[in-house]
Amino acid sequence: MTDATSTSTGAAPTSTTSQDTGTVGESESGTPTTTDPTSTSTSTSTSTSTSTGPDPSTTEPVDPSTTTGDTTTSTSTSTTTGDETTDTSTTSTTGDDGPCACPDIEVPLDDGIFVLSDDAELWKYFPETNQFTMLGQIGCGMTNTFSMAVDRLGYAWVQFNGTGQLRKVDVTNVADCSDPGFASGQLGVNNFGMAFVSNSEADKCDRIYGNTYSGFGGYSEGPNKGDFITIDPDSLILSKLGKTNFDGAELTGTGDGRAFIFGGAFPSKLVEADKNTGAALSVLPLNGLEINNGAFAFAFFAGDFYFFTDSDNDLFNSEVTHLDYDDSDGNGIQDLTVLQQDAPLLIVGAGVSTCAPVQPM
Repeated sequence: MTDATSTSTGAAPTSTTSQDTGTVGESESGTPTTTDPTSTSTSTSTSTSTSTGPDPSTTEPVDPSTTTGDTTTSTSTSTTTGDETTDTSTTSTTGDDGPCACPDIEVPLDDGIFVLSDDAELWKYFPETNQFTMLGQIGCGMTNTFSMAVDRLGYAWVQFNGTGQLRKVDVTNVADCSDPGFASGQLGVNNFGMAFVSNSEADKCDRIYGNTYSGFGGYSEGPNKGDFITIDPDSLILSKLGKTNFDGAELTGTGDGRAFIFGGAFPSKLVEADKNTGAALSVLPLNGLEINNGAFAFAFFAGDFYFFTDSDNDLFNSEVTHLDYDDSDGNGIQDLTVLQQDAPLLIVGAGVSTCAPVQPM
């Protein structure tokens, strides 16, 4: 393996292992499961529904019509004049006002990380409790998944292996899969790790950024091996912005406009990338956390990073590792801690909406 040409900043994190606090059982198929959520819903002519996100102790598909918690109030009026009818409706949302405000939906965008299995199931991971819940099998008719990103409107953009087709999946109803009209193969790019990233701390609107994978051999590292790309949110035209040192790497984005890359080997690396060029702004070696060409993904949530890797190459269960990136415990070290050795799925994609918290909760 050719070493990347980059400059490492900061001390390499130390690695420890913690007790898995996730609560899982086992389904008839052998997949770990937990219990179903309970729920209620009410509606009137001025519809008011109350919902909370799924109980993180469940692994059964979530039915958005029967979930309880966050409140969305919508008011709708219609006026008929002659043959014309005017319909006016308003819906309250959470988050900042203005364009790209975060919607208040049945499966919240700000309390966890969406993860995608190798067999096209959408799950959610809750960092606070170190538990997973299954949202269900996505309804795209394809199962060979490669990567995923989640936008601010509550859609998981799922990418499939080989041709790089993109589909949009409604996180509140994962059977709802649509074609956004993205033309795969643009500029010779098929597969790429990807994430939505906000334009800036002030401009919350987001777009997809990515790091390409050639499709030849295993994931590798070396000078200028990969391309840093972006996709225009309106035209869905793909552009190459610059080179990276990774042929095959994943991305995650933040609500304050930062983009991070996870890739490389011996050790793997966390890289903050310049969104305009892909150039490395900082490089943090992740000693003890290796990709080993297995399935891998990661996401940023509330100031820290969560890595999902199949480092032991068992092709069934991912490991979950937490990086205390912001040193919230104040010990002066960006600790790496294994939270779970065997997650209830093999994770190939992770997506966190830029509606998710940037600072520690």
